[in-house]
Amino acid sequence: MWAPFAVPDFRLLFAGFTLSQAALPLQVVTQIFWVQSHADASVVIILVGVIGTIRGAGMLSFGLFGGALADRFDRRKLLIVSQSAAFVFTLGVALIMWLTDGGTAALIGFFILTFFASAMFAVDLPTRQAIVPEILGPRLTPGGIALNTAAMQLAMPISIFGVGFLVEELGFAATYALSSVGHVIAVVTLALMAYRSSFVRSGTHGLRATLQDVGGGLRYTRRHHTLMWIILITVVMMAIGFPPTANLGPTWVTTVVGASFSEFGLIALGWGGGAFLASALMTRYAAYDRMGLLLSAGALLFAASFIVFSIGTSWPFAVGGNIGLGAGLATSQVASIALIAAMTTNEVRGRIMSLLLLNMGVAQALTLPIAALGQSVSLETLFPIMAFICLGAVAAIVLTHPVIWRARISTSLAERGDPPPPTADTPEASPTKLSGKGRSISD
Repeated sequence: MWAPFAVPDFRLLFAGFTLSQAALPLQVVTQIFWVQSHADASVVIILVGVIGTIRGAGMLSFGLFGGALADRFDRRKLLIVSQSAAFVFTLGVALIMWLTDGGTAALIGFFILTFFASAMFAVDLPTRQAIVPEILGPRLTPGGIALNTAAMQLAMPISIFGVGFLVEELGFAATYALSSVGHVIAVVTLALMAYRSSFVRSGTHGLRATLQDVGGGLRYTRRHHTLMWIILITVVMMAIGFPPTANLGPTWVTTVVGASFSEFGLIALGWGGGAFLASALMTRYAAYDRMGLLLSAGALLFAASFIVFSIGTSWPFAVGGNIGLGAGLATSQVASIALIAAMTTNEVRGRIMSLLLLNMGVAQALTLPIAALGQSVSLETLFPIMAFICLGAVAAIVLTHPVIWRARISTSLAERGDPPPPTADTPEASPTKLSGKGRSISD
């Protein structure tokens, strides 16, 4: 369970990742509460939806390029640049909250900075996910991915629990500025790492070369049927279920359920608690081979919990739904990332991880039309309908594409041509040598 922590670079990457991820929900929820406090009631749900859509636009615009950059440049340096830029954009949003009253000009500046901050997240996440297999090797990678997810899910409820109290005590601007500390610590931990990318691609580095890299990643995915459907099921699950439960979840809890800002943190602990429990179990049993089965189960649990979350307007339904949503999302995330890490080689891994990130970008981008529809027909009417559609869509994909739930880590490694994971009878190979250094991928 704790074997990945024996690798010093993983410890540093883990610490920086945990603290930077703790800052993310603090930022998202503070943004939502700030808009709710300054917008007219007739458009408040739409403007909350705009936040998610702007974030999704940033992820979709830069996501594929982020993966291509991760496969072309030194990944550690790329993370330092993205975290440094995120720090600047975070302070910019905090200044807008501090110096303005939420007028039209302030909202425009707020949305522009939010777009670029999300773009940095789209570069950062696939790059981090591509580094983990490189420094840990095939045997320890599932455990490392599960540990990262468990830490993120532990940090998230603590952050969400505290945001309501921080906003009420410190105000929006100070709370948002406080989140920038996570970016600073992430840069420091990255600077201390001994890791350097095992390859840096030579040749031109312009837009044309980057687009060619993106195209190569798409062709690689299309040629691997299982890989394609692993990505697609996560996209469908997130596109339908994430905008209502996560992006519009705070609005649902504080308006439909009727909780205060601070009470929202207590309800949101259910999501974080369920996610942490699932991630901890995935860490404990990281050697479990049938990750495709876990991916399918996690996606179905997420969709079923969306139904629980949306059919009632009281605390028990909100808390119970959140527990299942968190557990289902964490399980599907760990399983899908572990499978992609096993099915791809180092030189193309960043681009495929960025394709997986598309599920978040699509989900964020769809927030505005869903919010507009919710403003028109009411959230109480819309959410249950979307919940049953989500469950039906996920179930249909699982039933009609058994390659998803049949996917195994060991089979993926064997098909990829990597050496098998070390056993107790063979000496432990160094993580660097197990990373696939020196391969080339033909587009």
